[in-house]
This record gives sequence, C-alpha cells and structure tokens, in this order.
Amino acid sequence: MSNRNKRIPFISKILKHSDFATPIQISFSTKTAGAGYDPYEDNYTYTSLNPISIKGYVNEVSPQALVYKMYGLQNMGAKEIICDAKYKNHFTLANKIEIDGDNYTVFKEGTGGKTLISNLTKKLIKVVVTRDD
Repeated sequence: MSNRNKRIPFISKILKHSDFATPIQISFSTKTAGAGYDPYEDNYTYTSLNPISIKGYVNEVSPQALVYKMYGLQNMGAKEIICDAKYKNHFTLANKIEIDGDNYTVFKEGTGGKTLISNLTKKLIKVVVTRDD
C-alpha cells in the first residue's frame, strides 16, 4: 500500500521543467473601504498587488468535456491546471489568474462555482478555471 501524501520527486521535477510547465501569474488584492463606502451596497475598493508566478501543467478542456464531466455547463475557454498542493491557498485567495495573456475566473463566493479545486494523490491539486468574458 502506497502513501498518498508522499511526494514523488520526478513528478515535481516534471512540473517545474520548462518544456512541460506553463507559467501562471496569480495576482492578489487588498480590500479596503474607500471614501464613498456604503455598507448597504458593499462597494469595497480592491487594490491589486504584484503578481506571483508559479508553474504548472496546463491542459485545455474541450467544450464537449465541460458538458458531461463534473465541471458543469460552460461555453468554452476552460483550462485544467495540475500543480503542487502548496499553491491551493494561492488559487483560493487570488484576485486575477493569467495564463498566456488570458484572464481566468478566480475562486470567489459570487462566481457561481466556476472554479473547481480537487485534491489529487501525491500532494498535487487539479484546478479547473474558466475564461473571463
């Protein structure tokens, strides 16, 4: 019986290698109440911070697969990202995710579940993001 929580060194090397990995820019933001803040409207001001760059295996998800898989019904422009599990918190707190110049939705409460984060074996995660319209 193998240990599901143990890392596999060659998988980590593959995910960091430039031939297989794609750079992913993750931007965070700070939430402040500006001068015109109204508590009934929740009009917070978000200030973007500098992005950080991580590497992961990015795969395009076909529109047909979006219909019959667990991802729900979306039009097109979804990607699967397989990366190290230590970046899970980065995806949940991100304000903007950029892959190859395209912006993707983030894991927030109001997006209707357009971002899906699944735990895989050997300390890996799979993140499914959809393109911003």
